[in-house]
Amino acid sequence: MPSPHPLPRYRATHEPPEQPSGEGWLVSAEQQKLVQFKPDASTAHAQWVVVRSYSWIPPNPPVPQTRRRMLRHNAIEAWNTMLKTGWRRCSPPVR
Repeated sequence: MPSPHPLPRYRATHEPPEQPSGEGWLVSAEQQKLVQFKPDASTAHAQWVVVRSYSWIPPNPPVPQTRRRMLRHNAIEAWNTMLKTGWRRCSPPVR
């Protein structure tokens, strides 16, 4: 007899350090870029994160470049990869 729940349920085995709101910012001085990770509305089947990138040449304000929506586990993987490749955590820019 088939299972009443045919879709497997996945759970992250590790959680990244994050602010209580779940929002996080990374900066790359070398690339003059700033990236915001922010939780988006969840659906019944998935948790989503909006990832926005900005070009940033201090002291000028950040200039929006791209906006994309990712599954939460993909956003966590992107965050960790960026940290390993030289990006640093930072505070949100003053707008």
